[in-house]
Amino acid sequence: MYDPLMVQPLRDELTRVGFSELRTAEAMDALMAQKEKTSLVFINSICGCAAGVARPTVVGSLKNEILPENLTTAFAGNDVEAVARAREYFVGYPPSSPCMALFREGQLVHMIERHQIEGQTVEVLTKMLTSAYNKYCGEKIDESVEIYDPVAELQITVQEARERLSANSELALLDVRGPHEIERGKIEGALSVDNELGQQIVSSWPRDREIIVYCEHGDRSVQATQFLMQSGFENVHSLKGGFAVWSET
Repeated sequence: MYDPLMVQPLRDELTRVGFSELRTAEAMDALMAQKEKTSLVFINSICGCAAGVARPTVVGSLKNEILPENLTTAFAGNDVEAVARAREYFVGYPPSSPCMALFREGQLVHMIERHQIEGQTVEVLTKMLTSAYNKYCGEKIDESVEIYDPVAELQITVQEARERLSANSELALLDVRGPHEIERGKIEGALSVDNELGQQIVSSWPRDREIIVYCEHGDRSVQATQFLMQSGFENVHSLKGGFAVWSET
């Protein structure tokens, strides 16, 4: 268990703006019994890389016009009983802290897990969270609202990639797969990214150069795309579905 004095300022960030703390399993059960209300359960954490972004996000989300009726939080590593019980209600999701869980009528309707928080900005995470508020926290569920997905904005389809390659001879196509994957085939003209090329790209490539990144199925290329954007590149995309989809078409 963390030193209570050490985590108290991290708790205060939320309680000072109206969050109620869940310290026991009974408190969590009592919250879930309020089926007529919408509730946000934020699992706070000591982790600086994720929680340091998550806390400002949930605080900033309170500027949204539509909000959950119950704003609650429990601290992983200190509110042990409450967090353990909360995870029983997070059906279908592995333990994750920090995380943000939104409930309506006693049912979990949206979850933002730690892996979605890491590497994101407060602005992006706030758009993700408030879009969930707008969909689920009104008088009725608003099916017209789409949950904001920052990954979708990074991706382009195979058809779009082919069109861009045809239109821009200076476009850089980066293959971030391993050597054993590349042996099975690659996209013509693609550059295989190793450590040396990666360092060269970050250190000397113009930030406005158009880049498409691909891997085998699209997960690693999203991470690489996010890294390049954080490094200042302005026109970079990940190939949706990766080489697996490209080779099928």
